[in-house]
Amino acid sequence: MRIKFSSKLKLGLLITIITIASLGGFLGIFLYQLFSTPSIRIGALSGDLHHLPLFVALENDYFKDEGIDISSNDIYWFSNGNKVMTAFESGRLDVAYLGLAPAMAHKLNFNASIQIVSGVNVDGSAIMVKNNSGINTISDLDGTVIGVPSINNMQDFILQIALTNSGLNLSNVNRTILSVGNMENALIHGDINAYVAWEPFNAKALNSGVKYLNKSSEIWPNHPCCIMAASLKFLESNSEDVRKIVKIHKRALQWIINVSNHDTLIEIIKKYTGITEDTYMNSTNIIENALDNVGYIYNFSLYQSEIQTFYNKLTSLNKNIVDWPTGYGDFYQNFFNTTFLNT
Repeated sequence: MRIKFSSKLKLGLLITIITIASLGGFLGIFLYQLFSTPSIRIGALSGDLHHLPLFVALENDYFKDEGIDISSNDIYWFSNGNKVMTAFESGRLDVAYLGLAPAMAHKLNFNASIQIVSGVNVDGSAIMVKNNSGINTISDLDGTVIGVPSINNMQDFILQIALTNSGLNLSNVNRTILSVGNMENALIHGDINAYVAWEPFNAKALNSGVKYLNKSSEIWPNHPCCIMAASLKFLESNSEDVRKIVKIHKRALQWIINVSNHDTLIEIIKKYTGITEDTYMNSTNIIENALDNVGYIYNFSLYQSEIQTFYNKLTSLNKNIVDWPTGYGDFYQNFFNTTFLNT
């Protein structure tokens, strides 16, 4: 007997098939994580060049060398740092790479149960505008619409500092939240006048008639950016695993700065950012430009004064972020764990 399908059912099946096909690898990763919980739940931002040490560690099997069974499919990839913090606060992460701004904001406002165990990078973001926009200085942003990945994340914080340095504030602009992957198109199509993103999404846009208005290193040289955080619960019960992960992170940083690894490094970046020869003829140049805008450093104790400046700026520019009740010194001791820096 032949089964007949109604046109509505056929359409529904077709839409389902197309949807599954279009999701591709993302669906595979989602299903993999749904039915297979990794031994250590590690989070990071998708396609974020700041988190390059993680990419290198995964590709070079550094986790396996330390007896940790983790692959790229096991990483929980997020679109911004506030989502990472939400995952921490709901008990879904053990360790993560994320920006200092959302981590610090959640610690101050909600006493989030995390500590910073390593630095990751300084600088690495930028404010981008179209070449023919007539916007040539930060002051020209007055009255414009600016895309940011999230409110109170690193890029939003950099924007606030840039505006303040130019005699403006957030009331002079309109912020709209966009994923970094959509910012370039939104700018080109005139939906926004500028955006703030992490690399390599800035260097990539140079192909599309877009320019750097200011790199974040020009707004605040050597500013703290991304860090590695661990949940207090995981620190208490799995301190040896935290030690191993920081060791892996430091090993990856050493590999990155070894010039003999540079060509391989470029290929790793292409894999994790999607900037390949198949999509960009000058993919290597894009990546080189992006790398020039990022500085990698694990030892946050070397820039403690910048961290205090960071704290002061974050709390003074954002009335919705409260000071630590017992002062900055106590906050630093509570939030920054130096135990693993000499691992």
